Amino acid sequence: MEKNTIISANKANCLFWLGRYEERVYITLHLLRKCYDMMIDGEIDDYLPIWTKLDVLGVYGTNDEFTQGMMYDDANPGSIMAAQTKAMDNAILLREEIMSETLSYLEMSVALIKKCREEKNTNVMQLQPVIDWSLAFWGAAEQRLHNHKALYIMMMGRNIENLDMLLRFEYDYSRIAQAYDSVKHYSRLLPGLLDENMESQLDQLIISQKFHLSDVEYKNKLLAFVNQLTRV
Repeated sequence: MEKNTIISANKANCLFWLGRYEERVYITLHLLRKCYDMMIDGEIDDYLPIWTKLDVLGVYGTNDEFTQGMMYDDANPGSIMAAQTKAMDNAILLREEIMSETLSYLEMSVALIKKCREEKNTNVMQLQPVIDWSLAFWGAAEQRLHNHKALYIMMMGRNIENLDMLLRFEYDYSRIAQAYDSVKHYSRLLPGLLDENMESQLDQLIISQKFHLSDVEYKNKLLAFVNQLTRV
């Protein structure tokens, strides 16, 4: 039996952003590995679309700068290092809720990223354990987060980040619709978590008849509404 299901606004915020940042680590690392594979043998046109979307600040000028920056640049919120550190910062504040065993996967990830940075290792494949530990983190959270409301808030963050990234990388309609359905699933478990106006806007836009991410205005509207969707 749950002793207390009441969650403060501050902890709800930490749970939500823990979910977002940890999912950002996982997806960014997956995309960075894909880009790295393309850069080994391909022409610049092969990987430039991924590069430009990952390097949203436009600060990297060469392959090495891009790879190192996306792995280790603390100043870039989209980098693996920045997102993993922020995920752990939120998790530390939630240690009592998620328990030390769950937190340990994030601690190991940060330690490995720092070690690779110190060694100036630009082989993104060396960060494969971070992907494995991210999956282990989610499994541990589901087992050890006994306050289901806390788990749902964290999962909401995870799924909103997934939806955001899929939109930015212009996945097809079926993937976007599926990701949005996952967000709606957690909103049903936690009534009142979503802003009704933003949800209504997205309901009208994420339909097959209107779906066209090559339309910049349409895509930007979706991203804006997704990132204003929760009341957390």
